[in-house]
Amino acid sequence: MSTLTLHSLDLPEDVRETLEKYLTQLKKDWHADLESVLLFGSAARGDFISGRSNINFLVIVRHLPVDVLQCAGRLHRQWGKHQIVAPLMMTEEELHRSCHLFPLEYLQMQDHHALLVGRDPFATWPIEDRQLGWQCEQELMANLLRLRQRFVEGEGRAEAIQALLILSITAVLPCLRGLLRVLGQTSKGRDVQILERLPQALQFESTVLLEMLHMKRGMSSPGSLEWTKVYERYLQNLEFLCKRVQTVRQEGRL
Repeated sequence: MSTLTLHSLDLPEDVRETLEKYLTQLKKDWHADLESVLLFGSAARGDFISGRSNINFLVIVRHLPVDVLQCAGRLHRQWGKHQIVAPLMMTEEELHRSCHLFPLEYLQMQDHHALLVGRDPFATWPIEDRQLGWQCEQELMANLLRLRQRFVEGEGRAEAIQALLILSITAVLPCLRGLLRVLGQTSKGRDVQILERLPQALQFESTVLLEMLHMKRGMSSPGSLEWTKVYERYLQNLEFLCKRVQTVRQEGRL
């Protein structure tokens, strides 16, 4: 279980200072209603990139009347420009009641989060592997279908392809973490570490996905004339991944 704190996170100092100010304002505005605040996503995982990554919070409150939501809206208007996404807000009862509905989303929070306020709602948290496996397979297939649809919507333009590929690899990575978990391997670690585990776990070569991750992180770019070829290579790779996951399920491993 994660024991990360704000000061132990691998974040730029200016981002850390922004988070401290945000938390101070959050506690001031919500005081008695606030039960827990958790930072999750790339900022808690070690994959944060200034100017590219968002900052994600899970906020557990006692109750959620409209005035609390209005307060959250005012807070977001002030801090949204600092890459802080509007927080995911719920009661602890809602969190536990929905654990079987969103196993993939909650696995990501469980594996990588920093507890910033209150007590940890994931301290004793059950993730049901069968539900997790089904959601991962479903999300991967949905991603593949969207990848084709959005290519048509964007008429194959280079700028449209670039945007949809970044959206796609962003959505694929959590599914791969979930699959590793179901296959009995660790789902923790940075994105590149997850992709490096795939050849052994799924007998799936992850070179194309690693290439896409590097593009997402701004580490490489194919140039405007090459985006169609990149899209074709990635599409074929994702098609094969979906088939491979289905095969693993038929083998009884998912």
